[in-house]
Amino acid sequence: MSIPLFTPGAVDPADLDAHTVGRAAFLSRLTDRIIDAAHDGSRPHTLLIGPHGSGKTHTLHVVVHRALSHRDTSKAVLPLLLPEDSLAIGSYGDLLVELIRSRLPEARELRDDVIGLERAILDLADGRMILVAIENLDRVFEAIGEAGQGSLRAWVETSTAVMLFATAPALFPGVASRTHPWYGSFIVEELPALTIDEGAQIIAPTGDLADYLRSPEGRDRLAAIEHLVGGSPRLWQMVAEVADVPALQALEPVTAALLDRLAPSYQQRLWQLPAGEQRLVVELARGEGARTVSDLAAAVGVSNQTASAALGRLTAARWVVRTKSDAGDRRATWYDLTDPLLRRVVQYRDGRA
Repeated sequence: MSIPLFTPGAVDPADLDAHTVGRAAFLSRLTDRIIDAAHDGSRPHTLLIGPHGSGKTHTLHVVVHRALSHRDTSKAVLPLLLPEDSLAIGSYGDLLVELIRSRLPEARELRDDVIGLERAILDLADGRMILVAIENLDRVFEAIGEAGQGSLRAWVETSTAVMLFATAPALFPGVASRTHPWYGSFIVEELPALTIDEGAQIIAPTGDLADYLRSPEGRDRLAAIEHLVGGSPRLWQMVAEVADVPALQALEPVTAALLDRLAPSYQQRLWQLPAGEQRLVVELARGEGARTVSDLAAAVGVSNQTASAALGRLTAARWVVRTKSDAGDRRATWYDLTDPLLRRVVQYRDGRA
């Protein structure tokens, strides 16, 4: 079967597990952490960090599936999984309702009674560990606000029954700032990138194409693709959908198909930026490396102060990364794209090879 590129959570976790490539030790460590917690009373909260397409959803569902398939763990755990991109959360009460609405439909009537909702979840658990899996924790924490984050932390601490297993594209103030309730509460795990060999396994585990990928020319083509897609499982899967021996020998049909498929999603993300920030990102993408504030300001026709403020916001949102030069003027700050593939997509849309 083919695993959906953008909604792996809609697939049976056993099928996801069967199609998992690489990260064996990483997955085992996360699985053992849940199993141990279910039996020894510890509650080590985990936050998976990785950019879009790195496999956070896939990993979360596979780890929970493996943990609940292990011996008596399923009897000791109440799993509550919040759907990816849940849009119905605007308060702490909404979060609790979304966690149990499929198991307890009458929970909607308690939306304004968070104490009642907390008690209902504990009653439902009946002494079991409550494994709360939340994707895009950064968005959820923003939606419930600092007060909601504090309420969640208080419930987790006082009940001693709840373990959080969450994902986010990057660290964010809700877990990284000393002024927030959940500061220092998570074991932060960064998803490891896939290797070239693991990418090759996604493209073709067996057959003539797999034989070609093991040849010197095939390895050369894999290296070129890895330079473009990095270690992203989603991008390797996209390559797999268009790759055959002739296409890989020519290489350009594979890269062009990949960039063409990625272009709409990148374009949508760019459109969500304010116009001034969008222009700076596109200007960076049209070049081939890092640029200074003054260079970028002149290129888009704004003041250095305006460009600097916008680049600060883009840095915080992980669109760009800033560095100091090892040589020359150490006072100058250089900015470049965090995601190098964005540069290739923009240049592809501009008609450049």
